[in-house]
Amino acid sequence: MEHLKQVIKAYEKWVASNPEVVCDVETTTKWVSYFIAGRISNSSVVSELVYTLSNIMVLYNDRIIHNARQLTDAARPANDALENDDFLDVSGSKICYRLKVILTTLEYCEVFLEISAKRVFGNRGKWIIIAVLQTMKALGRCFILMHSTERIITTPTLPTLNRRTFARKGNVSKSSGNNKSALNAQSYVYILKRSGRVVRRVEGALPMQCRSFKLNEELNEMRREQVPKILIQAEYMYIAKPLIHLAAMGMFGQKSWKQYILALVMDLASINIYQRNRHLMTKRQQLILSHRCINLLLYIVRSPVYECYTQSKLNNFLTFATNSIPIFKILTEPLKEYIPHWQNTYYYLWST
Repeated sequence: MEHLKQVIKAYEKWVASNPEVVCDVETTTKWVSYFIAGRISNSSVVSELVYTLSNIMVLYNDRIIHNARQLTDAARPANDALENDDFLDVSGSKICYRLKVILTTLEYCEVFLEISAKRVFGNRGKWIIIAVLQTMKALGRCFILMHSTERIITTPTLPTLNRRTFARKGNVSKSSGNNKSALNAQSYVYILKRSGRVVRRVEGALPMQCRSFKLNEELNEMRREQVPKILIQAEYMYIAKPLIHLAAMGMFGQKSWKQYILALVMDLASINIYQRNRHLMTKRQQLILSHRCINLLLYIVRSPVYECYTQSKLNNFLTFATNSIPIFKILTEPLKEYIPHWQNTYYYLWST
């Protein structure tokens, strides 16, 4: 057991010191899942398992790097710390942060769980698992919305860390820090016994003549956090959409236009409310909203639009590409085989 702890500590130290290398390893692992698809028996389950494990590895490594960064920031004087990034917005209680980790893990695992449930319990078991997962995700997101300062929640709930940006900021901070007088890092911080939180000491602040006395960027945006209730209602609508869509699919059928139009209308209504109040949103919230607008394009590959329009157009395009450029046949032939499976597996992932 002691040896295992040492191995974990060594791994965490390596991850914190080499974020770019870790990113390359994770990307390679994800590509492996694509190459596995269709090449072995039960390839859909195996490839989805590899993809799920790679995402969980990304989440674990991001937490390691983020925690190492927090310790580094706390050990520096106040004006010498790294800038805050948008990763792991831990506004609210510690419970909210842990809930975000759980929800992110669920989001990474949901497709694998659905495919596995279909193989073990059949189609009925798959939809039971889907209903349970979507209910858990909706309840968790509502809890975060009520008990934190967040007014728009990302998908996944904990966004991935930009490793290369992090590395650049770290290098800039190190180069600037080396030009200043070196003090013992441990003298700048102490750890609270009960919560384990790292707190900077007063001695860690810069001398009076070196301080800028400018408000932190987060404090400048505190007024924007006091948003109208209609924006909160828009987010509740977005959170409830998967459950309403799922219920509509049960009532009208998986290929019905009614459930499709209902989900699209709810998405458009939520986005419209945000767009009309865009000036009240922070830059991070506006970026999330932009991603949601782009994700509306996914409706062209969801049933029944896919069967009625997109499928034939896509097949014609792939056939044209194959006939025009023969070398594309290496890519287009596997795509023709996998696209129906991918569409049938992923088209109902409402939160993407």
